[in-house]
Amino acid sequence: MKIDKNKLLQDIEEMKEKLAAMEEQLNKPDEYKHFPSNGDEYYYYTSVGTLCSNTAADYELRVNVYRTEKEANKAYNKAVAIEKIKRRLLELQGDWKPDFNDASQRKCTIRHNDENNSFTYDGWYRVKHCVLIPYMKSEEITNIIINEFHEELKLIFEIK
Repeated sequence: MKIDKNKLLQDIEEMKEKLAAMEEQLNKPDEYKHFPSNGDEYYYYTSVGTLCSNTAADYELRVNVYRTEKEANKAYNKAVAIEKIKRRLLELQGDWKPDFNDASQRKCTIRHNDENNSFTYDGWYRVKHCVLIPYMKSEEITNIIINEFHEELKLIFEIK
């Protein structure tokens, strides 16, 4: 039996192309399915705190929707806690906003230490964090918030 080397090389190349296509398909990221999708029941809260449910009729991305009524209620309570703190901050520091171009301006945030289960301030000059509570302009204001809103902070940080 005579082997046709050209045919064999051609078959190998075709197999390489097939394998590359299969590997590409294997490495393709899974498509993310947004919740809720068509037909999914979801819960949400209104601006006055009413918990409602609905059934999704399309695949549009919705915000403030939750799989259960309990999750919606928890999210509402967290949103109320954040709003209380924001309003108190407005009283304490007016319309002060952090200036990250000013390296001498300290910007304070609140953090939770799991080791001793306490809230403390954290001060930064140039580092931006993704924060739910606005930056505060001093350690004193941060400590006022920690002392006045301990239970609200537990909700926000999801501390039991």
